[in-house]
Amino acid sequence: MTRFTSPTLAGALACTVGMTIVGASIAFGPLLADYPVLAGQAWRYLLAGLVLLAVMRVRGVVLPRLRPSQLGRLVLLAGTGLAAFNWLLIEGTKRSDPAFLAAVLGATPLVLALAGPLFDGGRVRARTVGGATIVVAGILVVQGATTAPLAALPYAVGFLLCEAAFTLLAVPLLKELTPLQLSGAVCLVAVPLLAVLAVLEPGADLVVPTVSEAATLAFLAVCTTAIAFLLWYGGVVRLGADRAGLFAGVMPIAGMVVGVIAGTSVWTPVGLAGSLLCGAGIALGLRRAAAPARRPEPVPAGPVSAGPVSAVPVSVEPAAAPVPAETV
Repeated sequence: MTRFTSPTLAGALACTVGMTIVGASIAFGPLLADYPVLAGQAWRYLLAGLVLLAVMRVRGVVLPRLRPSQLGRLVLLAGTGLAAFNWLLIEGTKRSDPAFLAAVLGATPLVLALAGPLFDGGRVRARTVGGATIVVAGILVVQGATTAPLAALPYAVGFLLCEAAFTLLAVPLLKELTPLQLSGAVCLVAVPLLAVLAVLEPGADLVVPTVSEAATLAFLAVCTTAIAFLLWYGGVVRLGADRAGLFAGVMPIAGMVVGVIAGTSVWTPVGLAGSLLCGAGIALGLRRAAAPARRPEPVPAGPVSAGPVSAVPVSVEPAAAPVPAETV
């Protein structure tokens, strides 16, 4: 995409499409209500990893031999951002309203705006933090205020931290791996972790899915995982973790729109107001502060020539305007 657009626009498009896919997939959740959740996630990431490996083979991309430090980061990323995220989601919904977890998860843009530069070696941008705060407000308006027992709070906080870790822990790895390589590797590493959690979770694990369950798992593997991961990490490379985090505000909006189309949700003025807040926060957070204009320095007068002055008139052209620093 950067061949035809700026890196900022390409990253914004990638994050928007990726979060739209993730938000739209929320409507498919009820189709897997009767299927073992952790086992289903293990199958999902296994299929997604195989799809990404096939794409790498077609494109001639090889998954490099990982150093111990890279493998350790990859295991930590898969263990928190994928395996623990899904476990906390299951345990948290047993103790609270799912809308409460969604509302807490809405703080992700602010967490990434503050922590992203620390992982990337940059500085916190006040404009991005301000935009992220507006996005968080919009997400809370869209999700609605909810209450939950105090016992659910640790699960909600852990849920939020795992969601942030999915992006923050990927920042160092994206300096050494491409988004395609990282997406494929993290999916495959998550499979044994989720399989162990599935065995420890009470209940059956190896269950033959119905046709609708198999189709839903395939959609989640190909679209919500393989494609969305690739788009998201591509956006993080172009925008940085802090500005990419702004697009978490797209996810609840996409979920609401799909719900309205499917007839499971109703569009309300409150939802519209929250969507507009999210859009305003993203627009504000993406803007970069303009570089201050530099005043031209006065040119010192040279030594006066002692020779005779020519009688031929000399035309004096106006000096060229200084070139702005950002165009050099």
